[in-house]
Amino acid sequence: MKTVLALLLAILAASLPWNGAARADGLDDIRARGNLVVALYRDFPPFSSKKDGEVVGIDVDIAKALAGRLGLKPSIMELTAGETVDDDLRNGVWKGHYLERRVADVMLHVPTDRMFMLRNPNAVIFAPYFRERVVVARHPERVVRNDDITIFEREKVGVELATLADAYLTAQLGPAHVANVVHYSTVALAVEALRTGGVAAVMGTESEILAALGSDLKRFPTAPMPAAGLTKTWWELGLAVKDGNRPLSHVLDDAMAALLKDGTIAAIFKRHGVAHRPPEE
Repeated sequence: MKTVLALLLAILAASLPWNGAARADGLDDIRARGNLVVALYRDFPPFSSKKDGEVVGIDVDIAKALAGRLGLKPSIMELTAGETVDDDLRNGVWKGHYLERRVADVMLHVPTDRMFMLRNPNAVIFAPYFRERVVVARHPERVVRNDDITIFEREKVGVELATLADAYLTAQLGPAHVANVVHYSTVALAVEALRTGGVAAVMGTESEILAALGSDLKRFPTAPMPAAGLTKTWWELGLAVKDGNRPLSHVLDDAMAALLKDGTIAAIFKRHGVAHRPPEE
């Protein structure tokens, strides 16, 4: 059904008049209208989620802080994650989704990896504001400190479906033990299974796991685990604007640097129960 729907949408999009990328306002236009439109991922706790009808989270607070530094009001544009981050970048800041045809002034939570930048020349990627990494939260009596990934040949591990942790463990453990990789629709559900004993550990991004653990941080030690074959265990996330909007990127770069220096970013992460790992100098 999803495939049929995707084909129908593609056909519909092809029949609609649309000449290239959506227009992105320049810095003067943004200042004139008085608000900064910030794209961030939808339903992505602790970075964004709905509470009492309002979007809240780490990236929401960062969006507000950035807008405040520029003397603007924040306007949040929620973005549904696509198949790739490249798709998200296109939909978020330089072309727009074919059904909505609008773009944000800036997008948060964008990888600042050099190869990713090179294959996305239509966007300027800059201002990393934190480092994310893959960790394992474990039941200390079932998975001990010195264990490596091979422990999951006999113990069950929870992962969010279609994530780096899922792909890695499924490939690494192989057919004989892949049944020990238990899939959940969110990290929060995987962590709940850890609490109730359904799995011995959860593998995923540190920010999501720490936020989901909440007051149970001491019950379930959380740290990176030796993982043969996993070549990328951490990455930095930053901002992106449409290529050609460099004046905006310059003022946002300065604003983010100030927020990092004065401790605002670290305080935002702490408020949401996550340790802030600053980008490398």
